[in-house]
Amino acid sequence: MDGSTDRIDEGTAHEYAAATDAVDSDETVLFDAIVVRYESGSDRCTLVPHEGSTTEKLNAWLTADLELVVDLDDAR
Repeated sequence: MDGSTDRIDEGTAHEYAAATDAVDSDETVLFDAIVVRYESGSDRCTLVPHEGSTTEKLNAWLTADLELVVDLDDAR
């Protein structure tokens, strides 16, 4: 193995607000979206809570292939 990798380290973070199922519908939760782009294979998007400890974030994340992530308004 020549030590090369097919991962491109161009991850970017974006902030998203999403309504929660809480009784108070004005309450929102912020997420950071971290995108990792690969030369081969699907790029990946990981959503983690913006607030909280490192331990909490490590236990509350979601990763999906970027091609499967769509804007909520476009999906309605």
